[in-house]
Amino acid sequence: MHIKVTQLALALFVLVALMPAAAVAGRSPEPRPIETSEQARRLFDAPGYVSLLRQRQVAVEEVAAVAAETEGLTLPEALARVSGSSQANGERIDLAAAESEASVRCSSVEWENGRGTFPYRRWIVGHTYWCYQYGGDITYRTSNTSARVDGVCSGSNERDWRISGGAGYSWVVVHHEADFSCVTPWWYHLNDSIWMQPAFNSYGSTSMTDSN
Repeated sequence: MHIKVTQLALALFVLVALMPAAAVAGRSPEPRPIETSEQARRLFDAPGYVSLLRQRQVAVEEVAAVAAETEGLTLPEALARVSGSSQANGERIDLAAAESEASVRCSSVEWENGRGTFPYRRWIVGHTYWCYQYGGDITYRTSNTSARVDGVCSGSNERDWRISGGAGYSWVVVHHEADFSCVTPWWYHLNDSIWMQPAFNSYGSTSMTDSN
């Protein structure tokens, strides 16, 4: 009995979410709930988009702080890792390493890929830090992926990995992906995955190579 009540409540929530948010001036609201599975599928399959949310140059120290936290390094170790230099005498970075740090630039980029119309709107955001010798080699790269929703969907299993390039190359391509599941007024859910593959180079530039 409890399961049936929960399913009914979810169905009612989806129906209400699809009603107009406000009435036209002087007129009463005209509710237009989803009545067929085809309507639900059209909202779910509404054309997607890919956009560059933000891009900025960042200090080497900012990226080193991220590396220290995510990889369990000391700050000197993280600075050496990010700049592509080697350490000497444990915590002390040698002169060559310090010079390497000074010549390294770092950038931060966030890409977004999404699809669907409320209440089935869903998208992923991929954030990448990368450092590089300008016009030379990439020295460090770290990425993360987050799933975002607006309505009755849920995101899970966010993941990312390197496709090609990376440290020692002049470019790197990263794959970002997440899974989504959306409630319908019926017994089943609508499910899919959203992914994208942005590229980054040693000139501080980025572009989207592929997405679904």
